[in-house]
Amino acid sequence: MKTDFNYLPIDTVFIGRSASEVLTGLLKKDQAGRIAIITGRSVSGTSYFKNLTSLNSSWKVFRNISQHSPIDEIREVANEIRDTGIEYLISVGGGSVIDSAKMIRSMISTEIQQIAIPTTLSSAEFSHIAGYTENGEKRGIREKRLVPKYIILDPDATFETPEILWRSSGIRAMDHAIESSLGSGMIDLRIQFSNISLNKLFANLAGKSREEREECQLASWYSYFDVYDSEMGFSHKIGKIIGARWNIPHGITSCITLPWVLRYYSLTSPVGLSKLSMLVTGRGGKEGIEMLADKIEEFVRDLSLTRKLSDFGISTEDVDYIMQKIDSTDDRLREQIINML
Repeated sequence: MKTDFNYLPIDTVFIGRSASEVLTGLLKKDQAGRIAIITGRSVSGTSYFKNLTSLNSSWKVFRNISQHSPIDEIREVANEIRDTGIEYLISVGGGSVIDSAKMIRSMISTEIQQIAIPTTLSSAEFSHIAGYTENGEKRGIREKRLVPKYIILDPDATFETPEILWRSSGIRAMDHAIESSLGSGMIDLRIQFSNISLNKLFANLAGKSREEREECQLASWYSYFDVYDSEMGFSHKIGKIIGARWNIPHGITSCITLPWVLRYYSLTSPVGLSKLSMLVTGRGGKEGIEMLADKIEEFVRDLSLTRKLSDFGISTEDVDYIMQKIDSTDDRLREQIINML
C-alpha cells in the first residue's frame, strides 16, 4: 500500500484538567505577552467564563461571535487586534468561536498561537479547517497551521452548555466519525477510532457527570482523529448548506441528515462504512449500514433531538437548490432529502 498520513501541528491536548490551572502554567512557560480571549454571547455570560477571565484583567476580551461564524464579526475582531501585538488567542466556545479564531489568525498571522477550550463536541479544535458564513453561504479555508497549538478538554467548561446544544453537537461528532470512514488512505485507522468514538457517545452523551462529559470530549477527538485525510460526505455537505441558509445549528443538521444519508449509502455500501457498521452493529454491507442508520435515528429520538427540514421552513421547492449546491443529480439521494422533510 502506498499512501500518506498527515499529522496536524497540535502541540498538546490537556485532558480532564482545569483550564485555569493549565493556562496559568502554559502562559508562564511560554512567557506569553499580549493575550486576547474570544467567545460568543451566551458563553460570555457563564460563571465558567467569568472565572476564566478573572485570571488576568489585562486580557482583551471579545464576546460578539455568533452561530456559523459570520465573516463581518470575524473581520471586526481582526481589525481591532491587528496592530496590538497579540501573541496568544484563547477561544472558549463551540465550533463557531474556535473557527472564528482560526480565521482571525489567518487574516493577521498564523504565528499567533491559539489555545482552544471547547464547550461543545463540534471537534473544530482538532481541525485545520476554518469555516465561516458569508452572504448566507458556508465557506471555509484549509491550512495545517490554523489548527490550535494547545487544546484543553476541561469537562467543567461544558456544564453550562445548553443540553440541546451539548447533545446535538454529540450527534455532529457521530457524523464526523461515520463519514470519516469514507474515502481512502489510512482507512483502517479511521475506522478503529470512529468505532471507539461512537461507542463512547452512545454510552455517555445522555449523561451529566464529569466523567461522562470527559468521555464525550475524547469521543469528539477520536471522531476527527484523521480529519486532514478524511473525505466527509453528503451529510456534512447538506448540513453546511441548510445550516448557513436557514440558520440551523450544525448539530441539529446532523440529527436531520445523518440517518437518511446512511440509508442512501447503504445502496452502494462503501467499503469503509461497511467495515464500521460491522464493528458497531455486527453486520456489514447494506443490512449493516441500514441497521446503523436505524440505531442513530433511535438514539436521536431518545435524546429528544428529532427534527425535520420542514421545522425550519424548508419545503419540496427547496430540494432543487440543495441538490444543486451539493453538485448531485442522483435521484436516490434526492429521495432521501425529501424524506428529511
